[in-house]
Amino acid sequence: MGREVLVFAPDIAPTHIGPSKVVPMPSLGVRVAPETRIALPNLMINQHLDEFQPDLIHLFSPALLSVSGMLAGRRRHIPVIANYQTDIPAYANHYGLSLFSRPSRNWLRFIHNGCHLTLAPSTYTINQLHKWGYKRLRRWGRGVNSNGFSPEHRRAEWREKLLNGRDSSNLVVIYVGRLANEKRIDLLLEVARTPGIALTIIGDGALRSELEARFAGTGTYFMGYLFGDKLAQAYASADVFIFPSPSETFGQVVQEAMASGLPAVVVNQGGVVDLVEDGETGYICEPDERSFAEAVQKLRDFPDIRVRMSYQARCYAEAHPWSAIMAQLEGYYAEALRISQRANRVQRASRFTLPIKI
Repeated sequence: MGREVLVFAPDIAPTHIGPSKVVPMPSLGVRVAPETRIALPNLMINQHLDEFQPDLIHLFSPALLSVSGMLAGRRRHIPVIANYQTDIPAYANHYGLSLFSRPSRNWLRFIHNGCHLTLAPSTYTINQLHKWGYKRLRRWGRGVNSNGFSPEHRRAEWREKLLNGRDSSNLVVIYVGRLANEKRIDLLLEVARTPGIALTIIGDGALRSELEARFAGTGTYFMGYLFGDKLAQAYASADVFIFPSPSETFGQVVQEAMASGLPAVVVNQGGVVDLVEDGETGYICEPDERSFAEAVQKLRDFPDIRVRMSYQARCYAEAHPWSAIMAQLEGYYAEALRISQRANRVQRASRFTLPIKI
């Protein structure tokens, strides 16, 4: 959008994103999610902010580092916006750390309520945060690049890769995402055992070895990580997208799949419910193996339904370009600026108020 941006990120990040400088911050690894790094608060942030002189601070998925950003914005009397895009309390439950679920929820509420606005990506998440006492909530979804992800990227050779030697008449069903507890990939076991279905898992993570053992004998193909053009071609060369994760605040991979012309089969929990119209662009399932298997069987047995859903899914994605999403964000920036200016005027006025006791 033409804004000058300075980025603070964990120290595994690149040094630049386009023209924007990235400041590497000391970070911690997460044992149960090796691909995840959490940046730590650091006093050097203030030095960079003094040099950069920002007009607004935007926190993405606050955890630890973002406390520095929230406090720095308050000290400078500039607006601070925070995204709620990772359901950390739910992750604590999935990893047997339920004891930390409520404390993490309260900690995140402290950070978010210290900001001028909190942006959440789905109606489900907005409602959840409202119940937990979060304030000044706004819905800000995600866009999708409908050129980068498109049915036009379908390739016969990529379909063969997805099949990995299985019968070419099979319905190719793909999952894309991390292989982790909270993704509930185990709910796809009955899908994997269904005749005429070729399930391919794209992605990697700490749970891969365990899942490979659990799905042994089903013919499921674990393809590993894919990026860029390869990922776009894999999406477009499949027939159906399946995503059982119940703890997504949004589910960007669902939009990418729909932009690629795939009907999406998702669980009836979390932000993914906002993305799929049941019976039109895909199916919304109960969180059990049978429900997912039945949905996939319908798409296997009724190609006309699959073709119609494919078209409708693509139409949905085309109606959500990044340009519209970023224009909405500019509106939220303007709103946060007005809130900040109003708070600053009230604060200045209170300094000159003389209390008188009568």
